Amino acid sequence: MQHKYVRINLTTFLLLLALLATSGIVAAHDGPVPAADGEVIAEGFNGPQGVLLDGDGNVWVIDSGLGGEDDIKWISGETGEEIDAKVGNSAQVARINAADHSVDKIAALPSVNLGTEAVGGARLALLNDTLYATVGQGIGAPDIELPDNFGGILTIGADGAVAEIASTWDFEVANNPHPSVLDSHPYGLEVGPDGMLYVADAGGNDLLKVDPATGEISLVAVFDPIPGVFPRPDYGGEMLTDAVPTDVVFDADGNAYVSYLSGAPFVPGSAKVVMVAADGTVSDYATGFTMLTDLAWGPDGSLYGVQFGIFGEQGPEPNSGAVVHIKGGTDFDVAIDGLSFPIALDFNEAGDAFVAVNAVGPPGSGAVVAFHGIAAGGEMMADMHTAEAAPAPEVTPAAEAMAAPETLPQTGADLSESTPVWPAWVFVVVAGVVVGGFVLYRRREA
Repeated sequence: MQHKYVRINLTTFLLLLALLATSGIVAAHDGPVPAADGEVIAEGFNGPQGVLLDGDGNVWVIDSGLGGEDDIKWISGETGEEIDAKVGNSAQVARINAADHSVDKIAALPSVNLGTEAVGGARLALLNDTLYATVGQGIGAPDIELPDNFGGILTIGADGAVAEIASTWDFEVANNPHPSVLDSHPYGLEVGPDGMLYVADAGGNDLLKVDPATGEISLVAVFDPIPGVFPRPDYGGEMLTDAVPTDVVFDADGNAYVSYLSGAPFVPGSAKVVMVAADGTVSDYATGFTMLTDLAWGPDGSLYGVQFGIFGEQGPEPNSGAVVHIKGGTDFDVAIDGLSFPIALDFNEAGDAFVAVNAVGPPGSGAVVAFHGIAAGGEMMADMHTAEAAPAPEVTPAAEAMAAPETLPQTGADLSESTPVWPAWVFVVVAGVVVGGFVLYRRREA
């Protein structure tokens, strides 16, 4: 007998946005990238997911691709049975050259097209001059056959050769540390102070450590569900949703910081950054964010994060993404606003921020935008945050009914005292996702 539940993770979240884009609810960007005071340094990516600066100032980009022409068996959200998806090596790792911003495609990666969106490349990391990438996802059934080099961590050679060093999907099948679903979406990737690779698994809701020499995977921490607005059968009917970890970074003391996207319907203020101590203890570090997708330390020593966007009264608000300066607790500023579906950032030594935008949108609409001096430090930093943090938009009576602070549409809200009441469109959209098949099923024998 099958047990069904509603669970929207990172992949399904992107599918939802793609569905909204095709239906006209989200204005999918197709034209010059809104860059505010930024400089568009490269365009033409298909669902960019990660950016990485190397020591020479080159910007590396990884995207999710467009799938391909070959059939592959996947899991249907509607029936829980196998369906045909399309697979091909259309995801890519590319290098934007520091000198002239020319783009070199370095490697092709597998991409699975699920009908409205593709799953492929996710994030990059450099260790001892070796480039590593998280790629793909495994979900739903332990015996499903994944494409080669999918659902794990790969090395990317200078000649474009790729090789898998570890499979987080195999680890998930064998261990399933967060047992609400069999799902591994290796996403955030970082080199730890111990020389190990650390993976924020957005599907598995856990933090993993990978030995790059042996490929051995070990569990660091499991992330408990957070308050939600729908009862979850797999959580005993409680109003909970998944944490959906998206990135991990480390401080000088070896503590890990992990960003949460938070599960549907992405309640403003429900995303946060948690700190994972060396013994695996998880505690809140910074709260009150909305849809966090990435973290990065600036050369000024400050922590920055990416907010993908805001779900407002009328749905996802165009150009509502932001880069935020995270100070801990509920204290943070907006460093860059008005971004179109930003998903990742990194800094060069001068404090210039490089942001991947249009993570969802028409093919080729993804871009990387440079914003100069964001993390330059000193008085310039303090003055910039004070001067450039845009005021909150006018709050309508309908918005006031959501019982959230006036800053909600811009940066999220502190949920310690109140929980917003979501407008009807959210429930209609999520219900449509459920009925339309963007739901995952847990399959087990009763």
